[in-house]
Amino acid sequence: MEQTQTKWVTNYKNVTVRMTDGSTVKGKINIKEFQRLSLLFKTTPDTFIPVVSEEGSNKVSIINKNYILCAESED
Repeated sequence: MEQTQTKWVTNYKNVTVRMTDGSTVKGKINIKEFQRLSLLFKTTPDTFIPVVSEEGSNKVSIINKNYILCAESED
């Protein structure tokens, strides 16, 4: 049997995400093979986006794209 390896593309961007309820989430989003954050939101069929905390902890927030008011890339 031939084993296949899945290669994950990692390209993290620092972001600030403002939610429709007024809360703000800061962290890093893996935009994968996309060049810009906006392309990730436009083209991916995923409803939920993981945001890795920027405080150095291993905290991950899973946010629903339908409740994002705006997302700003910091780099």
